[in-house]
Amino acid sequence: MLRFDHQRQRYLAAGEGELMRARQFCLIALLAIGLSACGSSADRGPADRMPSDFSSKGSAEKGRPERVPHDPPESFTARGAVALPPEATAGRTDLLGDVRDLAVALHRTSAYVASADRMQTVDLTTGKLVAVVRPRAEALGEDDDATAPFVSADGSLVVTTFVTRQPGIGTQSPSMELEVVATTPETGKAAWSTSLKFPRAWAEGDSSTPEAQVVGFAVGNVIVTVNTGYNAVTAGIDIATHQVRWTAQNVRTRAVTAEAAVGVDILDGFGPDQLVGLDPATGKEKWRAERNAGDTTVESAGPSLVRAWGWAEDGGARFDRLLKSGTGKVQADVPKGLDNSSCPFDQAQTLVCTSQSLLVALDSTSGKEI
Repeated sequence: MLRFDHQRQRYLAAGEGELMRARQFCLIALLAIGLSACGSSADRGPADRMPSDFSSKGSAEKGRPERVPHDPPESFTARGAVALPPEATAGRTDLLGDVRDLAVALHRTSAYVASADRMQTVDLTTGKLVAVVRPRAEALGEDDDATAPFVSADGSLVVTTFVTRQPGIGTQSPSMELEVVATTPETGKAAWSTSLKFPRAWAEGDSSTPEAQVVGFAVGNVIVTVNTGYNAVTAGIDIATHQVRWTAQNVRTRAVTAEAAVGVDILDGFGPDQLVGLDPATGKEKWRAERNAGDTTVESAGPSLVRAWGWAEDGGARFDRLLKSGTGKVQADVPKGLDNSSCPFDQAQTLVCTSQSLLVALDSTSGKEI
């Protein structure tokens, strides 16, 4: 664990609008290029491999050059920066110019920018807009309601969600649907789409626009979830047939592994949250944990663990744990001082947790501090 002492700095917003926008675009482009350069080896194809001159004899004999370890970049430059579309930061920039929660996914040399009514594919080598896909029906919500698209592990699909309104027919009133759209990476062209109709009771009991998210892929399904303040549903969609294979009512899912789709049962929006794990192939419940007071947050924590934190119902003690996704059993406690801090997986074997004063590395299998 590393601990830092530093003084937070605040900057006053100043300058003309063009200067602020240029600054934002540069920051986002640098982030995009930096993350793309630091992507996992699984995301890279033959064009990204080192020349055979740098390969060992054994690898060369197999016809597959070996990648040579190298030091990561120590600095970045704004020269050649590529500006993302303005929708990337719409509603996500505060008065100090800080950008939060971008609905952007990066894969190789492309950025996929989601907003309420479209997903744009941008070539990061040229900055050109490659393609735009839109839902078939009228999109609902604001641009900052969108969540990041999800790229499949094999890089064959990019999936995003849209909340739409279907017009009424005859005496039927309009209805809301979740439209799930899959596109082909690089080209950005739509491959298929599937719709999931919301229960009419949602609109009758809750006037808010549902929030939708692609959570992950497992056992041939793409797992999506959608929720309002009082309602939730998770669905598994077969990526081969494009059909909804299963649904789980009242479950808001936030993490998917090969063993389970993990989230919370919101108990009709009136009871305390309850952690639950679903079989990603069938949607059937695999395990259910104790109830918790108030909201419980769940996030992915590597290939086999999930992180869950909140307040226990009995006595109100706070918990922050790494759970085995397949059983819900506690693997390890997250070190103190990381409240409301994320612990992203480095796509190898480490969870990297950061806060204002801490940098902690956790083993993604054991949960132990490295």
